[in-house]
Amino acid sequence: MRFIVINGPNLNLLGTREPEIYGSETLADLEGQWRRRGTRIGIGVDTFQSNHEGEIIDEIHNAGPRHDALIVNAGALSHTSYSIYDALIAIGKPTVEVHISDIHDREPWRAVSVTAPAALRVMAGRGSSGYLDAIDFLEAHLRNPGETISYGSEPDQVFDLRIPPSPKGAIVLIHGGFWRRMWERDIMEQLADRLARDGWITANVEYRRGPDSFSTSNDDIATAVDRLQRLLIERGIDVGTPIRIGHSAGGYLAIRSVTDAGGHAIALGAVLDIDATSASRPDDDPVAAYLGGSAAEAASTWEAARLDGPGRGSVDVIHGTHDDAIPVDHARAFAEHDAISLTILDGVDHRSLTDPHHASYRAIVEALDRR
Repeated sequence: MRFIVINGPNLNLLGTREPEIYGSETLADLEGQWRRRGTRIGIGVDTFQSNHEGEIIDEIHNAGPRHDALIVNAGALSHTSYSIYDALIAIGKPTVEVHISDIHDREPWRAVSVTAPAALRVMAGRGSSGYLDAIDFLEAHLRNPGETISYGSEPDQVFDLRIPPSPKGAIVLIHGGFWRRMWERDIMEQLADRLARDGWITANVEYRRGPDSFSTSNDDIATAVDRLQRLLIERGIDVGTPIRIGHSAGGYLAIRSVTDAGGHAIALGAVLDIDATSASRPDDDPVAAYLGGSAAEAASTWEAARLDGPGRGSVDVIHGTHDDAIPVDHARAFAEHDAISLTILDGVDHRSLTDPHHASYRAIVEALDRR
């Protein structure tokens, strides 16, 4: 496979252009990262940048016969250029649109991208890591996109289903991102694909996120698990109760899913202590946003949201010592509850836990083998 990353106006000024918004890395720095990521996962990555709309359109045309997928950040042209939209539609190649900043949290004119409808995904507000997420997503999507199944009427009530021959069992994958809307199920796509290739049915779940979404997110996971079980029975597949694998905030949801319903969860770098997580991020508290207010303002919701062990279920907690999002001490404290197995991975950071190309994937395989 071969991808191309196309950048538009003013992105040649990365590193000096408003670093408080766009970061301090130069375009050359980022291009090196993209090529190294491609080499690591076995794909070629080409790059192109221009400040001129016509040159960008020409490069999109050229990408048609040369590349399997495109990653496009057209800069301000994203909000005005129907010509770029037409070019992307015309070549018909899988495309991910990237924005370094959160376009929905800036000037009103930036909130609408006219090129976005030509893309499979729009990744905005993740900083420069959005490009790497796009590469990872496209690699897994092109290998096996799965079947998108609705489990409700809302746009976020879907999961991507992959069913291998002679499956070992079923897994529900729940992504993290501190319940914020900018983070979507694409960040679990590579893990979903790898587990499917290793013989597991995988359902990569999207769920409703954002402010005050505690009830809806938990309801969505329960509904998605039920929908998956009924769907597999309808198709004559009997593999028992799905295992829940969640990362970060998704790990929290995975544990809550088995607390009342039973079953097993594997929690990767999970949010396990909402009070400590809240206290560690006072300037931008994701827990208070998720629960609809501070512990004082929404006391009953906080009480209901606290994890007190796995209840009727069991949990494998896998955590890295270099996790800079959720301290490993949270995992050690939570593992004092019964029915919890703890695996500490030395030197492993937060995001590596969902990377099937990383050595940490072995810990997930071992946890599944135990179950």
